[in-house]
Amino acid sequence: MRNDLRSRLERLQRSGELGRARPATESAGRDLPGEVFLFPGEESLARTSSGCCYLRDLSFPLQWRHGAYTLEESLDCSGSDLALPARDRSLPPIEPARFLFLDVETTGLAGGTGTWVFLIGLGWLEGDSFRIRQYFLRNLAEEEAMLRHFAAFAAPFSGLISFNGKAFDLPLIQTRQLLRRTPQFTAPRAHLDLLICARSLWKERFPSRSLGFLEGSLLGFQRHGDIPGEEIPAVYFNYLRRGETALLKKVFEHNVYDILSMAVLLGRVASTTASEKPEHPSECFSLGRLYYEAGDMEKAQRYFRQLVGSKAGSLEEEALAQLGLLCKKRGNWVEAIAWWRELARRGGRLDAYVELAKYYEHRARDYLTALDWSNRALAEACNRRFIPFSSPCHPAALRHRINRLNMKIKRQKLSPGLKTAE
Repeated sequence: MRNDLRSRLERLQRSGELGRARPATESAGRDLPGEVFLFPGEESLARTSSGCCYLRDLSFPLQWRHGAYTLEESLDCSGSDLALPARDRSLPPIEPARFLFLDVETTGLAGGTGTWVFLIGLGWLEGDSFRIRQYFLRNLAEEEAMLRHFAAFAAPFSGLISFNGKAFDLPLIQTRQLLRRTPQFTAPRAHLDLLICARSLWKERFPSRSLGFLEGSLLGFQRHGDIPGEEIPAVYFNYLRRGETALLKKVFEHNVYDILSMAVLLGRVASTTASEKPEHPSECFSLGRLYYEAGDMEKAQRYFRQLVGSKAGSLEEEALAQLGLLCKKRGNWVEAIAWWRELARRGGRLDAYVELAKYYEHRARDYLTALDWSNRALAEACNRRFIPFSSPCHPAALRHRINRLNMKIKRQKLSPGLKTAE
């Protein structure tokens, strides 16, 4: 039994899951490192009523270039109304000098009470520089002090800017505060989540809206030697168990990159939202859809029209469909028919066939033309799979429409001088 236990311990040591025994004095020194810990000249200890917490402070000039953009041009978006891409009508105009960027590193991605926040990264505009502060949990006993100092520092800011912070970062911090019974960092009056903006603006353009993907595809920034996010929890656990700090520095660097990328992405979101003629067809479509959902039909139509003749493939066809629906809502039937006919000419658009059939049946009372469009739609629908049964494009719905039209045509032939009742 003893030999089995010894062999298991040796196997765990060889794999790195169990560190070798250290002298008690060495362990004590690692548990409570002094001020000079990882980044001499950048770090300090802050005292609170709950003890000390570790801080690292950085400053970047506004001329600092992060990828294709400088911080100055990216943060020059004061007064930008980003409620549209954020899908949050309560969001006030953005004032970068009064908003705090937030990004955290945690012991897991699942969230909940078992996940610890061990690094809180903050970014803010201060004079002619962009400041970054990183709170680091050197040991679990310092969590209360870290959370208390963070809450006091963040309180004066009027809002937050994050990337998936509404769903992950902020709820996790508030959970840790609740468990530690520290002063709550109450939900900010304004919270701009850039992930929601990215999904709103670039869903049609990019296969992924992760921050790393947007950096390379949109911001012109490439990380070199960065640590993957999924490896970060293991690095922190290795630090707690064995005092390893080599990879820990990369975690700090990863967090700095995240904050700088958020600052640059803010400028990109603001410029795209304010653009009258976006540089990419997908951005035209996304803005048209956002204004359509917000009820601003005039602006929606303006952006959708820019796609006509753009050779943007399926996006152009979808814009034509949206233009048809917009004209239908506004009672502009002549233009709506023109858009639907253009879609029908391109072939394969069931919704255009059905809309034309509806118009000729219910508005023009031209049942023969309505029957023709219905038959075209049925022929196309029979070659499709997985059309929802509740859809007016389903073969069953189309057959019902065709039967109804045949009956109306028969009644019309019996009473040629009379309008058939609907």
